[in-house]
Amino acid sequence: MDTIIIKPKDSGEYKEVLGLMRKLKIKTEVYKTPTKDEVLKDIENGARSASLFLKGKIKLQDAKSLLSEL
Repeated sequence: MDTIIIKPKDSGEYKEVLGLMRKLKIKTEVYKTPTKDEVLKDIENGARSASLFLKGKIKLQDAKSLLSEL
């Protein structure tokens, strides 16, 4: 089945759309848009990890190991 992305303009519209989906028993998944602060914090954490790796203080996992854990 296809996916529909709906972007309500305000919280009132958001609640109405979500209510309608529930009333029609349509499965919904809500994905929150990250805030600017959350994005900046994630970038800082990544830069900090990269710095520690370059200094030899931490060892990073390779992509194959990471994916095999999933």
